[in-house]
Amino acid sequence: MDQTAYFNQMRTKRKSEILAAARKMLLKDGVSSFTMQKLAKKLDISTVTLYKYFKNMEDILSAIEDEIIPRTITKILEENEKSIQIQLPDSYLEQFLQLLHSFFYETLKQKDDLTLLLLINTYVQDTPAAQKHSDKMALCTATLNTRTEQLLLNARKNGELKNEIDIPHSLNFIHTITLSTLQHIGLLSAKEFKNQKQALQTHVDEIIAMFRVYLAA
Repeated sequence: MDQTAYFNQMRTKRKSEILAAARKMLLKDGVSSFTMQKLAKKLDISTVTLYKYFKNMEDILSAIEDEIIPRTITKILEENEKSIQIQLPDSYLEQFLQLLHSFFYETLKQKDDLTLLLLINTYVQDTPAAQKHSDKMALCTATLNTRTEQLLLNARKNGELKNEIDIPHSLNFIHTITLSTLQHIGLLSAKEFKNQKQALQTHVDEIIAMFRVYLAA
């Protein structure tokens, strides 16, 4: 390995360590008490050294989002593909509901990531200087919109939906319920989540069943 490659590798490793420490601080204390100075102290490095890796707090928060979102979307789609391979849904509507099921269950498995996204999204919404960053929490669900919309369009062509169902309106309703549920889950403390996990899984199943009744012809 040449010297440039070595230093790049070490820099990447150090950035990962910084982000790991930042994640722990955010989950423990929230965004309001998070500062570059406290993070540097936690890492036992100078603030000047920290600024060599990240230019400000918003840069760190954005980097954490960039770690979480692609990984989350990939895992949701992979989980969905595994479920379909095990038992292929017999209709487009069931494929749609299976995708939502995979989305919820992968989120339950990655609860800390969800909490971080919610904390960061709230900070971005409340901080004018940070609002230039894209709404990546919305992007997390919007990435799935094309697939979900196409599944419902196919379900309509196949006669699987109620005649009165308006697909854009229905998707907006479903996304509102989904985001509300995610916000509830993400804002639970670690102890609350552990105690309520089984109940949350049951609640997710009930939501999917409600969507089926709402949509199915």
